Amino acid sequence: MKQFLLSIGIIFLAFQSIKGQPVHYFEFITTCGHGNWQDTSFIAATSDQAVIDTCLVDLNKPLVQRRFISGTVAHGNAGYNHNASHWFQWHFIPDQWNLVDLAIEVCDGCPYSDLDLYPEYWLDTLGIYCPWSGQIAREIQNPSEVNENNFLSSIVAFPNPTSEFLTIETNSNSVLIASIYNSIGVKVLNGIVVIKHKRINLETIEDGIYFIRISTQHEPFLSKSIAILKAK
Repeated sequence: MKQFLLSIGIIFLAFQSIKGQPVHYFEFITTCGHGNWQDTSFIAATSDQAVIDTCLVDLNKPLVQRRFISGTVAHGNAGYNHNASHWFQWHFIPDQWNLVDLAIEVCDGCPYSDLDLYPEYWLDTLGIYCPWSGQIAREIQNPSEVNENNFLSSIVAFPNPTSEFLTIETNSNSVLIASIYNSIGVKVLNGIVVIKHKRINLETIEDGIYFIRISTQHEPFLSKSIAILKAK
């Protein structure tokens, strides 16, 4: 009996040790063709030291060389999985995901347009998620806090390509300033005020490739650039 209780105690202490490991949170960026800003990023958690080390190694690589996330998913945001103000209806189960180089195409999808909108397939039937564009972007210290600076990852511009008008959409209440540059860096449009849903007339510029630089009004060092194609 004493030996049995000792064995139970050892198992309990081992379990407590595993549960007591510090949890690390990582943000992953995604590229989807649906045009929904919610599809641009999500957060995953892990206490697996080997996975943490793998994530930290990949963060030191150029973005194009980083691996993508793959693992088991479940219902609920678990208190941390969100993109700016949007809280997802799913999460990667901690310690049941890793970074990979290859995965089957059937589990490739978008965090909002697929998993959030079709949970009966992604969560109840498939149960795994491997977004091929889901590359690690940064480690997050306080994932439950909605950081308004994260709105930069939520900005989308459409249609792209465009022939006349371009719409810039964001979920932020901040006033944004947009400037448009041509392919050699010459500014062609400047000081465009963007609030929520902004339509820009591009009829006055020639066809070609341009870059829109979007920044906050009060913190211009926080910016995002989007490549667009103007064509008839």
